[in-house]
Amino acid sequence: MSETDEHAEVTVPSTVQSRWRLHFALLWSSVALAGLGSMTFGLAIPLLALFHTGSPALAGWIAAAGMVPRTLLHVPVGLVVDRHDPRTVMLIGLLCRILCVTLFVGPVLFLGAPVVILALASALHGVCATLHTTAGTAAVPHLVPREELAGAAAKNEARNDATQMIGRPLGGALYGVAHALPALFDVVLCFLSLWASLRLPRIRRDRARPPRRPLGRELAGGFLLVRRDGFLLSSLMVCMLTNTLFQVVWLIIMLRATEEGLSTFILGLVLASTGAGGLLGALAAPYLVRRVSPARMVCLCAWAWSALTLVLSTADRAGAEWLTMILPLTWGGIGFVGAHMNVTVTTYHTAHVAPELLGRLTGTVRFLTGAMLPVGLLCGGHVLEALGVRTTLPLVAAITTMIALVVTVFAIKRPPVGSASTP
Repeated sequence: MSETDEHAEVTVPSTVQSRWRLHFALLWSSVALAGLGSMTFGLAIPLLALFHTGSPALAGWIAAAGMVPRTLLHVPVGLVVDRHDPRTVMLIGLLCRILCVTLFVGPVLFLGAPVVILALASALHGVCATLHTTAGTAAVPHLVPREELAGAAAKNEARNDATQMIGRPLGGALYGVAHALPALFDVVLCFLSLWASLRLPRIRRDRARPPRRPLGRELAGGFLLVRRDGFLLSSLMVCMLTNTLFQVVWLIIMLRATEEGLSTFILGLVLASTGAGGLLGALAAPYLVRRVSPARMVCLCAWAWSALTLVLSTADRAGAEWLTMILPLTWGGIGFVGAHMNVTVTTYHTAHVAPELLGRLTGTVRFLTGAMLPVGLLCGGHVLEALGVRTTLPLVAAITTMIALVVTVFAIKRPPVGSASTP
């Protein structure tokens, strides 16, 4: 057994391990409740700005204010989580969220305060949500036995897909009833999440903390870990590249549905299919993840994505009656495969990475993969404008197939993945 694996096992005391199912249920519920509140809040804030000002540009800036700081601060948030009790960080994140909504959103709703305050509320809310979710991820190996990590990762992936499917339409429905309801709903869910987090045990490490290093090296811990571990590097590159390509696919689906005159309701169902596919994939993923090596799972996911993009390329020649079948099946299939990929990577992280590095690794991965979303949308828009859908679709399929080939060759040449060490 490696030094890293020993650390991972020591952090689950026997008194905690005997009640791990209850503790994981509390952790899962805390993150699920807070995530559902974030979804409803994130949809309602730009709508509120648009209602008060009538400016789509201002609404867009306020929505971006919630995304940009959260993305940029993923790495330092990971360091904070690594250096403190994850349970404590979760509690602080929830309390700050409640204060944020009360002090900044409340005055706009009830006292006529300037709408620009919503930008600050959106930014602070996003940072607090990142603190809570990152700490929730880092807490898993401390509370869940090693042999149950794959199942825990699958349940967490299903939770994420379910909150996305439910949160946005629920936020719109609540906003339609009363503009203040989404913010109030978020506060109520934060209190419930706070109650669940308070029932978690304190996480104490049985060994001394590692010596402090220069801040720059501490922040770079996740990047150094990725660079030194072949599986972490290859899986991260696959996720970054496919995240970029799938934003192009999203744009293509929007264009094809518009060109064929599909109703907005059908378009909404098509776009929601990735969440449904992800939820099904999360439920099915533990079966393969427990039986197939991580490197082979990444290869299987890459080839499955390649096949789906090839099928999608036929949608360019299909009529409207086929589009309503091909588009949701392929987009949902992408989500289904993505859930297997996420469960594989998350299981590897929690099983093989030293717990004192898990927060920074999580922050690093989320920072790099999240940064690819706007890159994909920006590049995809220009490529579609220059080449058109008919040329762009085969290009996306070709690049996805090339990724699968490279990952397969890389997996064959490298020895089986092992444990990640402390940088």
